[in-house]
Amino acid sequence: MKKAHKKKKDIKKKKLYQEEKLTRNTILLEDYNKEELQNTLELGDTQSLLNLLHELILQSYKIEKEFKDFKVLIESILEMIPQAVVVFNDNGSLFYQNKKASNLKGLLEVDIGDLSEVEMKIDNNTFLIQSSRVSHKQIITATNITEQKRQERLANMGQVSAHLAHEIRNPIGSLSLLAGVLSKRVDESSLEIVDEMKKSIWRVERIIKSTLLFSKGVQANKQAHKLQDFKQSLERVISEYGYTKEINVVFDLAYQGDVLVDFSLYEIALHNILCNAIDAIEEGECETGEIKICFFEHKNNVVCRIYDNGKDIEDIHSLFEAFKTTKLKGHGLGLALSQQIALAHNGELNANNTQGKFFEIRIPCVVA
Repeated sequence: MKKAHKKKKDIKKKKLYQEEKLTRNTILLEDYNKEELQNTLELGDTQSLLNLLHELILQSYKIEKEFKDFKVLIESILEMIPQAVVVFNDNGSLFYQNKKASNLKGLLEVDIGDLSEVEMKIDNNTFLIQSSRVSHKQIITATNITEQKRQERLANMGQVSAHLAHEIRNPIGSLSLLAGVLSKRVDESSLEIVDEMKKSIWRVERIIKSTLLFSKGVQANKQAHKLQDFKQSLERVISEYGYTKEINVVFDLAYQGDVLVDFSLYEIALHNILCNAIDAIEEGECETGEIKICFFEHKNNVVCRIYDNGKDIEDIHSLFEAFKTTKLKGHGLGLALSQQIALAHNGELNANNTQGKFFEIRIPCVVA
């Protein structure tokens, strides 16, 4: 009797246990469709439960993979953008930075306070620093605006220079005229002094012309011209440009055809390159200057290459930057203007400081 009662009691406990187990499973799977569960899952159907759990695991792996792919995509985008990006936690610890930020020394120490935007110098460059807060994170971006600030500075300097050039041009024109008259009236002993005055005035006139031309921009009116005319123009510059050292100049005209250029602009570019060579010799350590002026054809371009044995090029990367010069007599516009002239002719201006220092201007040949 006791055994039968005990057996009945065990059956009742087992039934309660199964009901409780079913209730727990129903709570865990309450987000799934109840009709689908009833069709696929019966009490005690262990295989159906295992299949469902397997499907849940696969879905979780899929979601995890999609999350990782999305994370890689976001990080790739952050690496591609031109800004340096840094993200800080609420406690000030570093949460994320892209490679541009990690390579920018000093960015992590930047403190812009409550400002959302500020300009500051980092690693000798000007950066626009912007800050914002998103979900307990502070995002800081740094945009390099050095080139933009340089362009603004050049624009301002160009306006001032153009104004000064206009103001100086008239009195210099009068001085040039008076010097020409004076050279016809003075005696032989004073003629040399007047000639030096004329050379100095010619130099100022050349600077004024370059400044005005640079400020208004260059537009080439191209026509076919003989190189012999430019050779004569360069010889005239050599005679009029003032220098103290003995300089030997050699011409090598391997190209004898025409060149399609704006005569006035191309002449200015050649003059600037030649004067640059003379100035380099004046500032160099050589006792006697050597200049070689070559005209030749290369890859369907007419090339004027001017060699000199003067002072080496100090910073070849900033050669053509306007208003920047390392020369004692330089005004920082000659090579910048020459580059503009080359580009206006669909050509290019180059420099070389190895295997013979030279500057060259390349202009496309006349098409027959």
